[in-house]
Amino acid sequence: MSLSANRLSMGTKLGYAVGNVGLQMLIAAMSFLLMIFYTDVALVPPAVAGAALLVGKVWDTINDPLFGWMTDRTRSRHGRHRVYLIYGAIPLGLAAAAVWMVPPGLSPVAAFLWIAITYTVFDTMMTLVQLPYQAMAANMTQDYDERTSLTAFASMGALLGFFAGSVLMPVLVRAAPDARTGYALAGAVFGLVAGMAVAVVAWRVREPATSAPAAAEAHAAPLWASVRATLGTTLHNRPFLLLMSAATLVRLGLTLVQASLAYFVIYQLQGDKSDLPRFMGILLGVVGLSLFVWKVVVDRWEKNRAYILGLVLCAAGLLALYWVKPGDRHLMTAILVVVGIGMGAHWIVPFAMVPDTIDHGHMQAGERQTGMYYGLYGLMDKLARTLATVLVAGMLDVTGYVPNVAQSADALQGITLMTGVLPGLCLVLAIPLLLAYPITRSRHAEIRGHTGMR
Repeated sequence: MSLSANRLSMGTKLGYAVGNVGLQMLIAAMSFLLMIFYTDVALVPPAVAGAALLVGKVWDTINDPLFGWMTDRTRSRHGRHRVYLIYGAIPLGLAAAAVWMVPPGLSPVAAFLWIAITYTVFDTMMTLVQLPYQAMAANMTQDYDERTSLTAFASMGALLGFFAGSVLMPVLVRAAPDARTGYALAGAVFGLVAGMAVAVVAWRVREPATSAPAAAEAHAAPLWASVRATLGTTLHNRPFLLLMSAATLVRLGLTLVQASLAYFVIYQLQGDKSDLPRFMGILLGVVGLSLFVWKVVVDRWEKNRAYILGLVLCAAGLLALYWVKPGDRHLMTAILVVVGIGMGAHWIVPFAMVPDTIDHGHMQAGERQTGMYYGLYGLMDKLARTLATVLVAGMLDVTGYVPNVAQSADALQGITLMTGVLPGLCLVLAIPLLLAYPITRSRHAEIRGHTGMR
């Protein structure tokens, strides 16, 4: 398929969406359940688990931009992005399974090393696969609205993966003889499915012929000079910086919710074991239904305005969690419906906006540097996820959280703040940045004209 082919076939969109099923399944499982697995099943102190996870994110400050630069300059008969999916599918699955296999009886030091090593290896493989996967989408079509359509399909795949990671994993764990065995088996199954999903994209989706590596002169430049030049060009793209900053705040807020929700349902709402998957099913079901609505909204509005509307709804619901009392299951359900409607905008809109900012950068620099943009976007996304996880771990430690018992008033207050109030404020802070975002439908048409895209 050439770069000028703006319309994508249904098979191409579906094939691309399958990859998100596997990738988002891993992300959801780790966002919602990894910390509570470490603290309540593997019995690792919260501060030790949080510090170990931080090690992987320190490495992430290097690997996301570096791998983005690498993909922009990769030469392969399989394409500069698709080749990473071909050779990364199996290692990603193995690394994902290892994260959930913490040996019993480890000392705090040994537990720190085990978590730091397994999670860092997983994070590296995830970057090597997810970054090229996302970068492929920016080159598959240049049409402003067709990108929204492709993103909608990818978001549906992501939703299915998120459902599996957050709802089916607890079900698989409960079916095992004990929780430790259940997490190990579920992790192995999820790793296998994720590897197969990535392999489907590598088999079904081909990169456009013009998705070529950078010019030969760039290959001849010293490594650091080349990376610095590409990074500098990316950081001078104002629309991209505005979008990335807003999306980072949103990711921070939503990851706080993901990391705290299990604690909120178990200890604040005082729910039973079936409540968490049921509430997650409601939330993700609403998100899925809302995607069709958001696609229509984006087709009629500008993308940034639609994103803002979603954030307002989501923030209102999250702030309302502060008033949920033990046993308020009906109120909890109503709040999750509102949050899910708003959250649907985040699942589709920003991912349709990133390629537009890349087109703007192409117009500025005269060179299309897809990988570096997704490298920086992925870096900030993962740093936000890690910061949220560390904040939740720190909150549990400071407020005196004790696993598997009734919590103190201080611990419950901390859980409530991390699940609703602080995430809601993060979403509100992203709104001014999106109001300043300049790329509209008409402006994008002008950019395409300047860069000669059709």
